[in-house]
This record gives sequence, structure tokens and C-alpha cells, in this order.
Amino acid sequence: MNIRKKNFSKVHLIIFFLLIIILLFYLVINKFQKNKAIALKPIKINLLTSVHTKLPWKFYPVKPIIFVIPGEVTTLEYTVENLSDEKTTGVATFAYFPKQYGAHISKINCFCFDAKTLKSKEKDKYTLVMFIDPEVTKDSKTKNVKEITIQFIFFDYKEYKKSKS
Repeated sequence: MNIRKKNFSKVHLIIFFLLIIILLFYLVINKFQKNKAIALKPIKINLLTSVHTKLPWKFYPVKPIIFVIPGEVTTLEYTVENLSDEKTTGVATFAYFPKQYGAHISKINCFCFDAKTLKSKEKDKYTLVMFIDPEVTKDSKTKNVKEITIQFIFFDYKEYKKSKS
């Protein structure tokens, strides 16, 4: 009878141990899924564009508002058109709002800071390929931000070059 009690207690101990392990796995997986769910919520991005008065171009995003899921590579398209009767060259700069978001955005391919030349009345498409780091959902400065703005401004290249000299 004494042997049966020991075996009975060992069985209970093993079952108890297995239940604890199952509970721990459940808690870890549940926590991981919550973090993943937070990271998967899309962020609204407003795309603003403008052109300096000395550059006769029309410049606008194909889609002015997009939704991006952190961790995914995203391609943004812009249309650019030279409205003048002569060949012109422009260069684009950009800004992020709120500024803290800039640390989490990587531009994989961008038309910014490259001189772009368009012939008279020529129309073209420029793309920005970017990646938003999923850590943006954990950073105390950005985790509660659900909407950001990316602004591009095209300047006349000659004027831009003078101002940078």
C-alpha cells in the first residue's frame, strides 16, 4: 500500500509539472501573438507633395493616403510632369511628421536628392520603396502614433545647388 501512495504521488507530481509547462507555453504564445497583432495593425500615411514656385512642375502621389503594415516593404508611386516648354531639372527633399518616426523608416530606393530632368511637357513616374521597422510599435515615442505624414518638395535644381553651396 505504501508503494501505491508513492506511485500515486509521483503521477500527480508529473501531471502537475506538465500542467505548469502547458500553462507557461500558453502564456508565452499568447504574449507573442498579442505583440504580433500590435505590429500587424496598419499605419495610415498621408503623402503630401509640393513644388517650389521656380520649378514649373506638377507633382503628386498616385494614392495620397495609404496604409502600411510595419515590417512590410512598401512601394509608393508619384507622378511628375514638366508643364513648361523647355527641359527642366528638379531635386526632391523630404520630411516625416512626427519626426520621431524617421528613425524607423528606411528608404530602400528613393528619387530624393537625385537631380531629375524632364523634357518639355514630359510626364514620368517616380517611386519610393520603403520599410517601416516593426520596432516602431514598441518605441515609447512612436508606439501610439497611428498616422504619419511624408512630405516631398521638388525644387529647381540650379536654385537648390546654389543654396547648398
